[in-house]
Order: sequence, then C-alpha cells, then structure tokens
Amino acid sequence: MTLPTRLPTQRRVARAVRAGGPEVVEAGVEELPALKPGEALVQVAAAGLNHAETLIRSGNYVVRLPFPYATGGEGAGTVVASDSEAHPPGIRVCWGAVPGSCADYLIAPAAMLVPIPDALTFENAASLAVAGLTAGGLARVWPLEGRTAVVWAAAGAVGRMLVAILADRGAFVIGIASGNRVAGVKSAGATHVIDRASEDVVTAIRAHTNGQGAAAVFDPVGEATFATSLQLLGPRGCLISYGELSGPVPAVDMHKLFANSLFVTKYNGMRYVEGVQEFGGLIAAGLQIALRVPAVISEVAGRFPLDHAAEAYRALESNPPGKVLIIP
Repeated sequence: MTLPTRLPTQRRVARAVRAGGPEVVEAGVEELPALKPGEALVQVAAAGLNHAETLIRSGNYVVRLPFPYATGGEGAGTVVASDSEAHPPGIRVCWGAVPGSCADYLIAPAAMLVPIPDALTFENAASLAVAGLTAGGLARVWPLEGRTAVVWAAAGAVGRMLVAILADRGAFVIGIASGNRVAGVKSAGATHVIDRASEDVVTAIRAHTNGQGAAAVFDPVGEATFATSLQLLGPRGCLISYGELSGPVPAVDMHKLFANSLFVTKYNGMRYVEGVQEFGGLIAAGLQIALRVPAVISEVAGRFPLDHAAEAYRALESNPPGKVLIIP
C-alpha cells in the first residue's frame, strides 16, 4: 500500500442515512478532524462487513445509533500518522468495533489497533478481527473443557474461530454447516460436523452425544433455530444466543426449560470482556490461531469498492458463502 505524501484532510465513507435496508447506505465525503493524543490515522485497505451492522441499520435492534452514521466496524490497513511508539507510520494493523470503518481513512484509538503478522494479508486480517473478538468473548460464557459444545453457522467467520478456540481449550465441538463448507469446519477443529442440508440436526446430535445432549449450544441464527437449539441440550445445558440472522428469538417459556433445568442467555460481549482494553488481546489471539489453523480464515465471497457499499451490504444479506469485504 502506498502511503500519502501529505496527511489527508477529508475521507470517503459509507453512511447509513436513515433506518432501512442496504438502499439507505450512501458513500460521501466528510472532514477528518485533527488527531487527538492516543489516536492514529489509518489508510484502510479492506473493511469486513458483519451481520450485526444490518441489525443496527434496521433501527429495531437492541443496539441503536443516531442517523446518519458511518457504517462498518472491522478492517485492516496501514498506519499513516500516530503518536504511539507501538503503532508507527507504515505498520500494518487491523481492528474490530471501531465505528466508521467502511472508509478510505479511519481515525481510531491506537490501543485498539493490532499489528498484522507478516504471514497474513490485509484481507485475512479484515476477515478475522471481529471473529477473534466475538469468539474470544463467547468462549468465556460456559465451562466446556471435556464437554460437548454445538456451534451453529460453524462455517462462518465467527463460527470457525469459535470452533478452533473451544477445541483448543479441550471441548468436543460439533459444528453445524452445509454443503462444501463442512470440510472447513472439520479442519478448524470440530470433532464432528453435521451437514444441516442432508442430516436431521437433533437426531445427529443425539447420536454424537450418546443421547445425552450438549453442555452448550452457540446460536447466532435466532428465531429459526431457537426451539431446535433447546432440544440439543443435555441436563443443565446452556443456550447462548448471540445473533438474530433469521429474526429475534421468541419469548422464553420457562416451563420448557424445566425438564432438563436449562439455561438461556442473550450474549452481550461487553459483559464478558473487561472493557475495550481487552479488545486488542482477543483479536491478537485470533490472529495467532489463524497462523496455526489456517482453516479459520473464511473464504471471501465478495469484494466491493466503497462507492458500491450498498451492493456489498445487499450481498451480506443474501447468505454469502464467505466474508464480504469493501476495498476502498
């Protein structure tokens, strides 16, 4: 990446101008403020899109932002200016949970920028940062060493990383995926992988757990899989809901939890991560896992220029077989 000879005073950025679908995302120009102490200016090489952004943009999600706002929260690029000795100009970095990342330049807290190992590309890092951050927090929810965990959407970026982290910590992981993405989940560390397109998930889980059910189920799908997820749990098992790809989960009928004394939780990452000061460490750990287990690196399903950000978000919402990136 060629760095600018002079610091830019403006940036191009994708913004959600109102609540709605991908059509409300527009690219525009805005002024760049002067850097404050502890901040860095980064030239963005790739921005990774995540499903939570679609939920937030709808205006109906638990997380709300005032419109208009700059979209994106994950990316990778090169530091252009910084007062941090750990992040000098020219260093390659990635980040997660930094608003406004769908842009050609980004001002970010230097402490939230994570150096990219030489063996990983910008696109790799922009596909791994949020996965490392999210999966690292999810892995803290329930004690699983020596126990069985089920991971829905295991072929996705977060799913593969979660499979690898849980397996690394001694859990027996059963991934749920479909089609030709099953092999990637197995390579990421799953003990078994269920192809939901050709197998009955409940029957398969029961078979793989000798009829006992799982200790935990990680479910980013939401409404469509909620009832099934409860059936996959064994006594005192926990359903960890961390997404709503198919819509919000229904109200919980406590009587349905009685037979196996089940637990259900709606995952809030900020309750399992001790503030933003932990973000960098979780992302860095995810990058190191990717170096050891390359199968956690998701395929790229689409690359879009910044001016086509709306099209990129439309692709994200069409259940793509991999990561969608914006290349400014």
